[in-house]
Amino acid sequence: AHVTYVLGKKVVLLGLYNAQGLQGDFSKLVRERPGEEYVKVILHRGRVFGATLIGDTGLEETFENLILSGVDVSHLGERLLDPDFDLEDYFD
Repeated sequence: AHVTYVLGKKVVLLGLYNAQGLQGDFSKLVRERPGEEYVKVILHRGRVFGATLIGDTGLEETFENLILSGVDVSHLGERLLDPDFDLEDYFD
């Protein structure tokens, strides 16, 4: 993980955060709350390959674990970024 601060916001780059090197079809999910947070997740064949997290998202460890484990999250769809869905507990 790469962590830095830009304009007072925490910026975390995980895995293939910009889909660099991925061949074929990949998709991205984005959640944005202007001025507060930005979350982008790169998915390839149903698995998380990278993420960009800006702000205090609290998702760093969860997405890092999803990248490392290679768990198929395709069944979650948009719920993966739903702030009301407790993603961390789902995979415990």
